[in-house]
Amino acid sequence: MLVMSCFITACSDDDSPSENKIISSTYDSLKPIGFGENTTGGNNQKVIVVTTASQLQSAVSGTNQATVYVQGNISLDSMLLVGSNKSIIGLQGATISNLNRSEKAGIFLLKGSRNVIIRNLTLKGPGAYDIDANYSDNICLVGAKNVWVDHCDIQDGIDGNFDIVEGSDSICVSWTRFHYLIEPMAGGSGGSDDHRNCNLIGNSNNTADIDEGHLNCTFICCWWGEGCSERCPRVRFGKVHVVNCLYDGDNYKYCIGYGVYSNIYVEKCAFVSEKAKQNALKDYRNSKDFNIKVVDCLGIDDVELSQGNYKQFIPTYDYKTFDAEKVESILKKDDYGAGATLKISRP
Repeated sequence: MLVMSCFITACSDDDSPSENKIISSTYDSLKPIGFGENTTGGNNQKVIVVTTASQLQSAVSGTNQATVYVQGNISLDSMLLVGSNKSIIGLQGATISNLNRSEKAGIFLLKGSRNVIIRNLTLKGPGAYDIDANYSDNICLVGAKNVWVDHCDIQDGIDGNFDIVEGSDSICVSWTRFHYLIEPMAGGSGGSDDHRNCNLIGNSNNTADIDEGHLNCTFICCWWGEGCSERCPRVRFGKVHVVNCLYDGDNYKYCIGYGVYSNIYVEKCAFVSEKAKQNALKDYRNSKDFNIKVVDCLGIDDVELSQGNYKQFIPTYDYKTFDAEKVESILKKDDYGAGATLKISRP
């Protein structure tokens, strides 16, 4: 696995960092958890630093192992295709943006890719505009497996911020912030005037042949905040663990949507805004089997809802949690909370 210990050390939430100390929360495992735990990425092989879009596309193509550090601000004209066995890591302050409001929108497309890490990057889209384009999210996983997205700041995706579809599996998303800073644009061909729909897991009710048994994801210490309207996440088919996550925005139509054959375990999350408390869950089950269980959260009651003979998913993998009452303060730490907060030095 890609080990960052040469760049990152953990300190107590009460510690004051020394001048040269790179810090992370003591609650941060600094490795993929749960369904994505076997992701190793580039594994410190073929280390390269990139500063341009062409360098980045070349570095992330193909299947050979590579560890790619992104420096500075890179602007894209179209989505990048990411191959297998890659680590894409932002040095401090690194940003990748694609501001196209067209089918050329999007930043990273992992189509059939295996074993990819995306870490410590700010990814900026042009703002929500429902053009009904395929795969135009800031990150889109299409049939991808073993992916870890960690400590990213993902904002203003044109279609979604980060979608996981078409049989993708074994995914961990940790310490990542999702939000929208740009007002949505109305009038797109997709028909929605406010498409700030953040994270779609499974994009059709009619894809059991490729999705059943897949779309398994762990979201740990993630923050769905300002501007997010819905799909935080919205789930079909997969087993999805949402743990120690924060909901503090004021625009939610709903936070977590449960759909056909979804199996969701929501644990020790903080629903702190009134909109989050009022609109925490939405039923998309369409008379199909589903399970959702909410336990030990702040702002909403424990609940277990199910239909059919689908056994409730309860995580059995190793992971650590903290009380829901601590979620907001821990994830909002400027120095080492959710988002692109790791101060990673040039290798």
